Amino acid sequence: MAESPVISIIIPTYNRASTVCGCVASVLAADGPPREVIVVDDCSPDETGTQLAARFGGDPRVVCLRNERNSFQAVSRNNGARRAKGDYLFFLDDDNLVDKDIFIELLACVKRHPEAGLVAPLSVHRRPGKHELVWTLGSDFSRWTSRPRDTRANLPFAELPDEPLDYPTTYSPNAFLVPRRVYEELGGMDERYVQIFEESDFGWRVGESGRTAWIAARARTFHLGFLEPGCVPELRQLGVEKPYRTYCFARNRLRFARRHFNVLQLLSVALVFAPLSIGYYGLVALRNRRPDIARAYAKGTIAGILGLESHS
Repeated sequence: MAESPVISIIIPTYNRASTVCGCVASVLAADGPPREVIVVDDCSPDETGTQLAARFGGDPRVVCLRNERNSFQAVSRNNGARRAKGDYLFFLDDDNLVDKDIFIELLACVKRHPEAGLVAPLSVHRRPGKHELVWTLGSDFSRWTSRPRDTRANLPFAELPDEPLDYPTTYSPNAFLVPRRVYEELGGMDERYVQIFEESDFGWRVGESGRTAWIAARARTFHLGFLEPGCVPELRQLGVEKPYRTYCFARNRLRFARRHFNVLQLLSVALVFAPLSIGYYGLVALRNRRPDIARAYAKGTIAGILGLESHS
């Protein structure tokens, strides 16, 4: 009998002592194949490291790493992957609780699609305002505007049909499984994105390599949607709650388009949609009394159009 594959679960975290321990505990409690959990602490100033050590310090399945400096998601994911020993890498955001059957169902999806380069669980919201709603049944972008397109977003979880078992996607936010050899072949996350769009870019590179990507509907994770103190919910929903994150979001939108869209599509994004988006995000930010967010979005958009690498 063939040995069961080992899964390395990589969880980047920053300043979320209140959620990451629950996330790790849910991963360890899940059924299925052998696994290791690699938590990458991105230099959290809170008690994240202390609480992880107190709760999981004696568990040989859990490895806790700490970045030398605050480096954000792409670097944290790559640092965790370099330390991983598993046949598969499962990247998981730290504000999730996973279902007990998640790893069994993910590997079943891999068996149904041996050509797959990425398999994701179905993410179900468990946060105020979106409780028990499906995040998406398939993620993509419009090539002409760069706006995200999520199939059946906010479908009530209770209305999810039994079939099909799997939904095609181009990438996955929040959580996804990748064969280790595919991750290494594609060079991992592109750290130039820093944060935002790095997982989208990786998923598109999976597709451009001739592989498929799927959401396995029976593999489930429950997304708590961490909301930092003082964060404006409307801005958090748009992904622009902090100035530097906002800058990266706007800049990377254009970086992603330059890398993956054709010339006409890129011109549409840069010359039509990007200026309109500066106005839209600026108005939302100003309505919430955050002129710093409006400035960061404008700066990021200009940097993206010009192809600049500098930070805000």
